[in-house]
Amino acid sequence: MTRVERIHVLVASIGLLGFQLAASAFGAQSVEQFMQDGILISVKEPSLAISVEDSLTFVGRHPIAIGEVSAGERFVFIEADGESVRRLFIVQFEGFLPAVDDYFRYNLSGRPVVAKYPFRSNGYAFDMVEQIATNPTGESASTNAFLRSKGYSAPDLWMMWRSLTVPDQARKKEVILFYVEDLESIGLTLADLYKNDSETQEWINIQEKLAVRANSSFQLAELDDNGQPINSTWSSMPSPLMR
Repeated sequence: MTRVERIHVLVASIGLLGFQLAASAFGAQSVEQFMQDGILISVKEPSLAISVEDSLTFVGRHPIAIGEVSAGERFVFIEADGESVRRLFIVQFEGFLPAVDDYFRYNLSGRPVVAKYPFRSNGYAFDMVEQIATNPTGESASTNAFLRSKGYSAPDLWMMWRSLTVPDQARKKEVILFYVEDLESIGLTLADLYKNDSETQEWINIQEKLAVRANSSFQLAELDDNGQPINSTWSSMPSPLMR
């Protein structure tokens, strides 16, 4: 076994431990979010439906923990080449733990409204192995362990477009939509995208196209009084950069 392979085994083992701890700490799956006929339904905060493109297959849901501050759950959709994951779409439902006296402080004023919720978006590229090593019980570690438990492997380098909203008046909850692609497949490294912690022009240009692909991969819809999607309200996220 090579050094890199040993690192991957260690990372997967640590991530699986974090995944198991989160599952143990935060109990059963939420009944407020579920899959119904291939559509993700969230009946409360947020009240909306999420339809993901057919090439991204739903593989399951898993709990997450962000330290001792917040917790939640991720619904995971993938496109894979055999066992190798090439694209991910993740819906993350998260909230502060009851004992935490804090709230989400995102400024959502003037942001585009889709299915009655304002969203802000941005791009980000990262090294999965490095993130897991830095935070072995965090979201990346949990998702990596979850994918491995399903028989999949993920690349080390990713580029991501994410959109988020805060659906409750108390601002105790957030929903994040992650669209993630394999960065290695286009032959770039993080050094090509960031210089002295600033985005390069190449990365800015890539994000514009990444945003279009991300926002065309899913649609959102409002729910009626019976918790069913209102067909006339299905909408896509606007594609310009929205920081």
